[in-house]
Amino acid sequence: MGIMSAILGLIALISLLYGIGSSYLLGGDVPMGFGAAALLATLYSLTGWFMGVMAVRLPDCFKVTSITGIILNSAALILSGFLLWIPT
Repeated sequence: MGIMSAILGLIALISLLYGIGSSYLLGGDVPMGFGAAALLATLYSLTGWFMGVMAVRLPDCFKVTSITGIILNSAALILSGFLLWIPT
């Protein structure tokens, strides 16, 4: 579960950073698919965060990947929250 959490966090963070970079390069005129990708990245990061928390609580689990997953997913959630906060 910890490895899956880290993978989901990495996918979500890369997707969000790619969307932000592409939006910057296109001058803010982006297709609607970027918003759908950001929504999926948020769902991935929520799922990965919960998986990381559950993996840390297991007694016989390798905790480095679980903690890495929690950190990556938290960064992705903060970034997506910041994206939702920007237009206001």
